[in-house]
Amino acid sequence: MKTSFLEDTQALRTAVEKLFEEKPPVLVEVRFPKMGTSSDWFLCEDAATLDAILERLGPGAEVHLNSVWDLKNQAGAIVVPTSSRPL
Repeated sequence: MKTSFLEDTQALRTAVEKLFEEKPPVLVEVRFPKMGTSSDWFLCEDAATLDAILERLGPGAEVHLNSVWDLKNQAGAIVVPTSSRPL
């Protein structure tokens, strides 16, 4: 499984919108690297729900997005670094 790290905000927004259009619901894992805490998990039906989660995050968190229907997820996760907000 590959992971898509997209630095371009427009490309990131397009990838997230495509994921919600084609394969909802989306499993959202919020990781806190180098912070010694476990991930938070959310299930989102639309991008508006994701936006509400992103608004609460501070710098340094990573948001990994996957469709719940892709057990092996050949396309890979979409990773949203909190420094890329807003989407």
